[in-house]
Amino acid sequence: MSERRRGDANRLVIVGGGGHASDVLHAVAADGGWNVVGIVSDDPIDPSRFEGRGVARIGSVDELRRFSASPILAVGWPQARTALAARLPSGRRAAIVVHPSVDLGPLGAVGEGTVVLDRAHVSASVRLGRHVLVSYLSSVGHDSVVGDFTSVMPGAHVAGGCTIGSGVLIGAGAVVLEGRTVGDGATVAAGAVVTRDVEPEAVVGGVPARRLPR
Repeated sequence: MSERRRGDANRLVIVGGGGHASDVLHAVAADGGWNVVGIVSDDPIDPSRFEGRGVARIGSVDELRRFSASPILAVGWPQARTALAARLPSGRRAAIVVHPSVDLGPLGAVGEGTVVLDRAHVSASVRLGRHVLVSYLSSVGHDSVVGDFTSVMPGAHVAGGCTIGSGVLIGAGAVVLEGRTVGDGATVAAGAVVTRDVEPEAVVGGVPARRLPR
């Protein structure tokens, strides 16, 4: 896997102030190599969520340009993360955040802005795109490709040799079996088991997964 990206003297701004931001902050703190400047969010944040953790809201997303720091997008949903990425200052490189408990296999690649949370497993020769989320207790099997802005939610498992498109949501506890393709913008519902390819923009659920109305 490529090295974790640091920049701006290891200064980091977390973009987003909800529950997922708390998870990202946990990974950042465990890594220990970042100086967290603060949180930017268009909405007020719940102070109790970050109490005693040394961070506070320092402005809206558009105020990010005032701070010399690498951003990391801390929202779980692919569409929201895509929209936020379009608002990042031009030329600003996003950080890569990987919890130290993560098992990263060799010979792969991790795109900028990607977050891999605690106790996840990413096998050998996996390619993760830009601003991907691999959440806690989830896994991505050998030789799989995961597109930009895709979210692999808690406890979900992508088997080896899969192709997961961009902007895909793999719901909590879902399983994508070996060699399957999930098209751009698709949603795999929580707990589903994908046994056949999923078309772009489709919503599938159940065991085995079948197409559901949007």
